[in-house]
Order: sequence, then C-alpha cells, then structure tokens
Amino acid sequence: MRIIKARIKGFQSFHDSGDLEFADSMNIVIGQNNAGKSALLRALLPALPDDRHRTPEKWERFRLSQPQVNFTIAANGSEIQDWILQSGSPQNFPVKILKGGRPFPDFRDIFGAKDVFLSVWRHPGENNFFSNYPSHNLFEHKIGDQQACITVIPRNGELNLDSSPTSSASDTLPSLLFQAWQRDMFYFAPERMTIGEAGAGYGARLQPDAGNLPNVLHTLSSERGDVFRQLVDHLREVFPTVGNLSVRTKPDNHQFEVRVWPTEAMERVELSFPLNSSGTGVSQVIALLAAIMTIDKAVIIIDEINSFLHPAAVKALLRILQTRYAHHQYIISTHAPEVIGFSNPSTIHLVKREGYESSVERLNLDEVGKFREVAEHLGVSMADVFAAERVVWVEGPTEELCFPYLYQQLVGPLPRGTIITSVAATGDFNSNRRDPAIVYEVYRRLSSAAATLVVSVVFSFDTEKLTDEEKAKMTRDSSGLLRFLPRRHLECYLIDPAAIAAFIISKDSTTVERVTPEAVEAALKWKAGERPLLVPEWKNDIRDTGWLARVDAANLVTSVCGALSEHRAPFAKKNDSLFLLKHILENAPERLAPLREYVHSLVSAAAAV
Repeated sequence: MRIIKARIKGFQSFHDSGDLEFADSMNIVIGQNNAGKSALLRALLPALPDDRHRTPEKWERFRLSQPQVNFTIAANGSEIQDWILQSGSPQNFPVKILKGGRPFPDFRDIFGAKDVFLSVWRHPGENNFFSNYPSHNLFEHKIGDQQACITVIPRNGELNLDSSPTSSASDTLPSLLFQAWQRDMFYFAPERMTIGEAGAGYGARLQPDAGNLPNVLHTLSSERGDVFRQLVDHLREVFPTVGNLSVRTKPDNHQFEVRVWPTEAMERVELSFPLNSSGTGVSQVIALLAAIMTIDKAVIIIDEINSFLHPAAVKALLRILQTRYAHHQYIISTHAPEVIGFSNPSTIHLVKREGYESSVERLNLDEVGKFREVAEHLGVSMADVFAAERVVWVEGPTEELCFPYLYQQLVGPLPRGTIITSVAATGDFNSNRRDPAIVYEVYRRLSSAAATLVVSVVFSFDTEKLTDEEKAKMTRDSSGLLRFLPRRHLECYLIDPAAIAAFIISKDSTTVERVTPEAVEAALKWKAGERPLLVPEWKNDIRDTGWLARVDAANLVTSVCGALSEHRAPFAKKNDSLFLLKHILENAPERLAPLREYVHSLVSAAAAV
C-alpha cells in the first residue's frame, strides 16, 4: 500500500493544495518554519482533525466547509487478499456485467495484479474512506448502467468468490483500505515520545501510536533474536552512545520497561537507563526501526526529522532506510537542507505560505539534480544556499567568514535573504578540463534549485596573478556575474603591523616584549624586499596601494609570523585572517574602507541582478 496522490481541501492553512504526487520510496517535504509542512502531513493521517481553513474574509465556523482529503492509493493483489482474510467477513467488490452476463473484472486476476489504484476521500470524524462507484477504477460507470458486485468470502485461510454477481452498488474496498491505513500508517512527530513502558503482553507488530513498543521489542528478543540484534545494530549506527537494549518486567508494577544501555555489555540493570529518560529522538528511532523491520509494506511519515536528531544521526538513519528498508514509502518533512542531500529523494515538495494560505510546489528533480552534479565534482552543500534569495559566491572559507562580518560591522545587517558562501574550487571556473560557462550555469541552477525563491547570483574571486585579458574572459564566461577583488587576495587588506603583532602574542605570550608593531613592520619590509615575495611594485613602503594590490600577502604574513615567533605562532589563512580583520576593525577601521566598499558592492550587485 502506498500513496500515489493526495489533495487537501479546507484544512488548517490549506484552501486547496492541488494534487500532490508521491513516489513509492523517499519523498521530502521542505519549507520554512510555519509554512504548513506539518499540516500537510497531518492531513494524511487516519485521524483527521476538524481544523477548518480560515481567512479574514471567512472565519466563522458555520461559514466554513469541512476539511476533505482525497487520495489515490495503490495496493497490489496480494495485499488486498490479506485485507480480506484479516477482516474475517464477506467483502463486496464492484463489477461490470458484460454481454453474455460475464462479470468484469475477474477478481482472480485482480488478486494477482501488481497494482490496483483506489480513489477515496475522507472528512473529520468519520472512521472510513468513501468513494465514487467503483473505487478501484477498473471500469467506468455511467448513469443508467447496471450496478453489481461480487462477494468474496474468507474461509479457513482461503478466499471463495460467489459464482454470480449480485445487483448491488455495495463496495467495501474503501472500508478495507481504511482498516489497512490504520494498521500500516506510522507517524512520528517532532516531540518526545514516552513509550518506554507498557502493560505486559504479546506484540508481534507495532501499533501506529507505538504504544506497544515494549511488547514488540520483548517479542522480537524472545522469538526473533536475529531481527532484534539487527535493530540494536541499527540503533548503534544512529546513536553511537547507545550500546544495547533490553526489556524487563518492572518489580513495582509488573509493566514491561525498555532499558537503554551505554555499553554492549549488560551486567547489572542499575547500569542502564529507562527509555523514557533517554535523549530526545531515541524513542522515535527505536519505534521507527521496530515498524519497518516487522511490517512488509508501510507508509512512514516523519515530521521535522531534523528537530529530534543531530545531522549525523539523520544521515545514518536515512542511509539505513534507503539501503535496507527501501520497500516502504517514506514522507519526511524538514527545514534542514542537509536532509535533502542525505536522502536522495524521488520527490521534493516545497511548501510556501503567504498570509493565511499555504501552497505546494513540486520541485523539478532535473534542477535538484544539478545540485548532485555540483556536489559530485565540486563538493558544494545545498545547505549553503537553501532558503536564500540572493547568493554571493566567494573565493573560499576565509572570505565566507570575513565578508559578512565586515559588512555587518561597517555597513549593517545583510539584507534579508542574502547569504555569502564559498565555492568549492575556483579552479573549476578557469580550468581547461571543463567549459567554465557550464560551471557558472551549474552554480546558478544550484542556487535556483536549492532556494525557496528565485535567486540572484554574484561571484567574487581573487585577482591572484590573473592578467586583465584573463579576467575579461572569465567575466564573459560568467555572463557578467563575476567580480574580482581589486587586490591579489584578502590578506592584502590585512597588512597591519599592530594586528600581526597582536596575533603573534595571542599565540605565544613569551613574545610580548619583543614582538611590537615596529618589529613587525621591519620584518614585513625585510621579507617583502627578498625573493620569493619581491614584486616589481615594491617601494619599501608597506602602505603603498600599488604594492598592496600585487604582493602575495598571505605568504608574507605567514613568513613574518614564523620568523618573529620562531614558528611557535604559525599563521593559517583559513583560521587566522578573521583575527587580523577584527583587530583592524577595532583599532583602525578606516584602513578597511576599500575592502568595505568592495563587499558592499557585491551585496548591492546581488540585489540588483
């Protein structure tokens, strides 16, 4: 059983969601907080709340239509046979009477079918599905056509079909489907689950509310030891701090209680902890594993998986679901971009909200596929650009740290929806191995695929040793989106003797007496006047703007720090440039005016694209 299509009308923030199509495997629902993701998932559950859609124009209850959710659900013939056998009572299926009195379809064929598509709907307060005639859609019923059904009777583990149809519009497939829906639909909410205790009893399969989890675990450990050990192994993959699980009878009330052990060894029960006292997310994961490992085909709905699991735990859990239990259907909501990267989804639905109205857009996986293309050869994370409107792609992690900090300190908060993030390898943009124009296009498409709104994109790269002709070509390849830092690289703006002296002293306090700004300036002049750091623009003045534009400042600062500290205060561009920037901002912010103007121009350009 799996959801093929759903449509939500008049429920919570949805007036009409339109048709939402789901794949057999992994489906991701994304969107910002309060967009309507949880409402979408709750609409799929067997118990539909009577929470009607309201607007400023229509808010009085007597004016509001009841919520309605329409489904197209697929089930194979074997599942339908099981439903009938589990019901223990006769079931009526619609047939069409053909010429000669032969009924269609032949339900012996149906029971061998790969898929039967059932169209149903439901309202709040009704413990059933409803449908038009016939629910299975295997023939078209027209006004005036005779209505008939075949009765299927379960007896001694076998199904017996009546030899002749009955003139009746009876169709019990929707009722059978709803019973299966209640058994095989599991919903995991983003909240602590207190399911670590239950009355003693047998439990072969998990209830949808997971209330019998202790019973199921007890049954697994006593009857299906290999499955129980595999469950514990999976749990360790997700939570390395969990060593083992056990179920005991509590001495005080004789309830079953799940115990969590921090080690694989289980020597004394006093060294374990009740599941109800364990960390958030542990109960959800154990219940989820118990469901998917004891049921053949289930629909698993997980709301905000990232809210109760650490990103590493999310990644481990999704890997388990996809590699070992892909026969279930998963519908998972998230506002965390890493979930998209981990889950390899078959569908992604984006939920947006404007005022009182939520809407759903199915993202084009060809566009999302651009993310995977980039990730494979550039290592870019969708987390970099998720939910942004404007993206400034910069040279590397140093600029990713320093540019936003500088902007916020000297200009103000970044405009809402603007982020500054680093490309993975700038060499890809001027490499002979691939067309640079394609690489720019991939990044542009990545931004569009990952973001909730249409984004504008600007690139900022270091000048390094590029000639004017090379920069002009790269600008053309980028269709005008590329800007170049006026100086060779960021550290050319950070040649400040006082800041460098403070950095060395922060790393090696024994240098406080001898490493002064004057000593640093002397060392800078000494190193700048010698190869390999000597450049034609050197005029024995570390404040000369012509020289600052061309010098390899990162290596110059590294060399000076090593020399003055006897290599006890090494300078690392990625980690330590921010220290110099902060020191200059605090003590001589006017020296950063050229860099401030450049960063400001990038942000403004992104807003204008």
